[in-house]
Amino acid sequence: MKLAYMAATPDVRSMPLAWVGNLDEILPKVAGFGYEGIEFQIRNPAEIDQPALDRKVRAAGLETIAISTGQVGAEDGLYLVHADADNRRKAIERFKAILDFSAEFGVDMSIGRGRGTLKSAPTKEQGWQWFREAVEQLVEHAATRGNRVVLEPQMRFNTDILLTFDETIKFIESLGRPAALVFEGDAFHQALEEKSIAAAWARGHLSGLMTYVQLGDSNRLAPGWGHLPWVDMIETLKAVGYDAWLGMEFTQSPNSEACARQAHDFVRALL
Repeated sequence: MKLAYMAATPDVRSMPLAWVGNLDEILPKVAGFGYEGIEFQIRNPAEIDQPALDRKVRAAGLETIAISTGQVGAEDGLYLVHADADNRRKAIERFKAILDFSAEFGVDMSIGRGRGTLKSAPTKEQGWQWFREAVEQLVEHAATRGNRVVLEPQMRFNTDILLTFDETIKFIESLGRPAALVFEGDAFHQALEEKSIAAAWARGHLSGLMTYVQLGDSNRLAPGWGHLPWVDMIETLKAVGYDAWLGMEFTQSPNSEACARQAHDFVRALL
């Protein structure tokens, strides 16, 4: 397993779960701590020079491994499930643009809070219909670009759509398990929604649909600064044969440099 850190692209104004700032300074530091990859939080790809960003990543000796989209909703208020039809349309178009952007790096795009909430729809059934139709459009678009839509099961305080691995797997299966639709794990969310983080990750890997795992501790600080059972969690990933990326996503406290060092050194020792 290889390690990646989370940083924000230049269009993102603020993001509490990522290292925000001058990437000319951030990327070499991330590589210097021993990370092999970088995951980006993005808002609007139209405001980013993708080739220049790619050159910066490569110059630092890193690999771009995923594109996350939390700020599409957090900053611009665009959601796949929303009472306003124009908002839903703009959200789909934004996510399509991010799929295009991601494809230039050869990576996938994840959707977390950007899916919105069922409670924002007139009825729960209508909300599910909007979500399903939006995902189908995005999966179809991803298939033309050679990448995938990655759903992120999230805890109940963020959304009421796909909280657990089982719910997410059943949803993907209801669409016929399209090749361009998968999901990711996130320790913090699984700690709040699953009976067992380790068992959920094992179930996810064995489903053939879990492509990526993000790490953050029980208090959403860097791994090792909370009380999650990290030895059991990492050993479970090893036991089931998971050998993909482990990405860092947590609150940047006390500061990103201290967090990046702590997360790398703590998790690397477990590998």
